[in-house]
Amino acid sequence: MPVPPANPPPLPAPDDGLLDGRDFAGRQIQGVREVQEDSYGVIPRAEFSGAPGDLFLVVADGMGGHAAGEVASSLAVNTFAGTFLQSATTCDAGRLWDCLEEANRRIAKEVAAHGKALEGMGTTLVAVLLRGSSARWLSVGDSPLFLVRGSQLQRLNRIHSKATELADQVSAGLITEAQARQDPTRHTLMSALIGESIYEVDDPPPVAVLAGDILIAATDGIETLTDHEIATVTAASASQGAAAVADALLDAVTQKQMPRQDNTTVVVVRVP
Repeated sequence: MPVPPANPPPLPAPDDGLLDGRDFAGRQIQGVREVQEDSYGVIPRAEFSGAPGDLFLVVADGMGGHAAGEVASSLAVNTFAGTFLQSATTCDAGRLWDCLEEANRRIAKEVAAHGKALEGMGTTLVAVLLRGSSARWLSVGDSPLFLVRGSQLQRLNRIHSKATELADQVSAGLITEAQARQDPTRHTLMSALIGESIYEVDDPPPVAVLAGDILIAATDGIETLTDHEIATVTAASASQGAAAVADALLDAVTQKQMPRQDNTTVVVVRVP
């Protein structure tokens, strides 16, 4: 049985709230899996000396089976956030990279310390930093980040899985969207935090966010819904705030009654 990391850094993780000008909510469902292997944290600006309206969030989807995935995602979120809070680096891009590398090192240490008990342990991760009217992120793996503006949805981060290759084939007209969604290899990861070299990281320049925009950081369990369904559900509940959007999205996932439904986590931020 994997041993959880000793004394992880403290991480504020409120479920929802209207703090510092940001309306946000975090929600999870376990699906039909034996354990919840997703972890997340939301940090208001007061915790990291940000300006009014700033917000920092992290979402991770663990892998490795049973408690190993839970240990990996929790360790990654707590280490990433703890490093961010303690960092003296003023460059946001460099600060996020320092956090990522430290989270990966901590995973390597845990695997080395516990041997076969944590063999194969790893996690995806998406971290989002909102500063004023801009958002930047750093992500590894297949945990998606969406921007919903009105009724239009945009996937912001590049997904490091077979699904990206399948999407390119759909765009080229080689296969249909239905074929891509049904491909049994679509969730094969091309990059993740496993305590070794990180092969792909999505780290683009910041993007502008507008009043009324909805940002959704999630684990791949949300992909039970199509992009159109995510956009429709979000648009229908956006006026009620982030908590209503988060609840509606997970209700929609649950109503699908998928026989192998994965853990699903959403952290929703509504820009005022």
